[in-house]
Amino acid sequence: MDYITCLKALVERSSLFAGKDVRITIIANPMAGGFSIKRRAMENRAVFDQYLRDAQAKPVLTRSASIELLLTDAPGHARQIARAVIGRILCEKRSKSVDLVVTAGGDGTSLDVQTELARAFFEDGSRAIAERVVILRLPYGTGNDGSDGRTLVESLDKLVAPARIERQRAVRVHGKRNRDRPWYSFNIASIGLDAFVTHMTNKLKGRFPGDFYKLWVDLACVFYEKAYRVGTMRIRTVPADGADALDVEGRFLLCLMGASGNRTYGSNQRILPDERNVCAVREMSLFRKLRLKGMFLSGRHAGLPEAILSGARRMEIDYGETILAQFDGESHRLKRDDFPLVMELTEPFINVIKKE
Repeated sequence: MDYITCLKALVERSSLFAGKDVRITIIANPMAGGFSIKRRAMENRAVFDQYLRDAQAKPVLTRSASIELLLTDAPGHARQIARAVIGRILCEKRSKSVDLVVTAGGDGTSLDVQTELARAFFEDGSRAIAERVVILRLPYGTGNDGSDGRTLVESLDKLVAPARIERQRAVRVHGKRNRDRPWYSFNIASIGLDAFVTHMTNKLKGRFPGDFYKLWVDLACVFYEKAYRVGTMRIRTVPADGADALDVEGRFLLCLMGASGNRTYGSNQRILPDERNVCAVREMSLFRKLRLKGMFLSGRHAGLPEAILSGARRMEIDYGETILAQFDGESHRLKRDDFPLVMELTEPFINVIKKE
């Protein structure tokens, strides 16, 4: 595939990896829209062709570079592949090489790969993995909120422009039943109406191609409270620097925590429009939901009486009803005995590439 040649050429000429031995592993989902939708595949190939032409005029900076492509063939397969790749890296204790793991798929592919990194680091105690692995997440899905750029150009530019390696946090989520096996989110973890939208979008995505998120935002305004009873929720936070602690109780449509502020989900919906990483939205009438929907999607909801925005490093949620949760586009059904639910920021451990 042309993009394999291009990625290797870009990495070889990147100042980030000058003088280093780099092993590139691509974990790709061939069913993702960036591969399977003909128009998008042609556009992506054209982008790679241009970057390859530009790269070939520049000198090689790495000491050595190798590349391997691993394709997923079923949901969850990326997690198995990542586990094997991580195991191989950890076995090579004397290796001085840098492992660049590239995900080429949707948010689910990058979630699977990064979850295995998190489990190796936090649950298995293999902290050396943070010294060896750098992640590059290419936007080949429909949402791409967890990728390193909304477009392929934005992502590949990180290998061309002056850049640095930066460690990022994740959100770790656990309830009563999964304290020893938490979920992780590398973008936004949430419960409530937006998780319902994600869940229904994924069900349609499994049957028909396309992006149904915006359609389900409209439908959820009408049907969510018919499918899931909105009960009383209590939200308490341990604040981040400069923020106030929250201790609020009421009927909330959704509650979420991001790995940082300034984050989107659902294909660029600006639910965290500033540096604050927590948002909760109070129950409101159908008319009010329809009237304010655009403000929440475009990030203009700060200051609305129904919206609570805050900064936190830990949040505890008490709730007595069944509710849906979503972690980077993967939905789960929570029952009352899952609560209290804890969402907390981890220490930084994922190495990503940031433009200077």
